[in-house]
Amino acid sequence: MKHIEKKEVLGTIARTFLAIPDEAMEIRNSKTAEFSYLIDGHYYVSENSITIPMRYNIGDTLIIKYNIEKPTEIFPKHKIVI
Repeated sequence: MKHIEKKEVLGTIARTFLAIPDEAMEIRNSKTAEFSYLIDGHYYVSENSITIPMRYNIGDTLIIKYNIEKPTEIFPKHKIVI
């Protein structure tokens, strides 16, 4: 398996998705998000989504990681998000 070189960037949540559409199920629910971010003067929107804490919403910012060979591929900064 090839090692993916990653760098950190400040990303803005562009779109969120709930695993269970009913927000009343927040205890058992999980949230993922697509991010927008700027790298070397180029604006990107992630092609995949990553898990984020339920308290975060569109417009909030988080440090994320991106694949330097494919900047639209993102990863959470930490393996476990609480």
